Amino acid sequence: MRKAIMFIVFFLSVSTVVLAQESKEETCLTSGKWRIESLKIGDEKEDFSDCLNSWLVFKEDGSYQLMIRKNEKIGHWELESNKNILKFENEGAIDGFKILKLTNKELLFSTIEDDIVYTMTLKK
Repeated sequence: MRKAIMFIVFFLSVSTVVLAQESKEETCLTSGKWRIESLKIGDEKEDFSDCLNSWLVFKEDGSYQLMIRKNEKIGHWELESNKNILKFENEGAIDGFKILKLTNKELLFSTIEDDIVYTMTLKK
């Protein structure tokens, strides 16, 4: 019985830490508008730092709005904290990106498709 109680206490404490971590990352993502700084496809890098019409907003309800030079995409996002994977769903297609860096001021994520690396850098 004592082992069962210790296991429950341990499980609850680990669950609390995981939920707190998820909340911190999600809070960081949903804390405002992210400006797209650059998009790198393979060896080619496109600079968006001077472009006011390129941004991404993560909403607390799990939806997102992406604007790249007047082209808008709306869909849903999900964060898998244990893997640092950011998933975007748009019109039934789901894309998963590995978060390489997430701070209050910078977000960097990447994916590989057909041996081509796609990397996006965003800043506040």
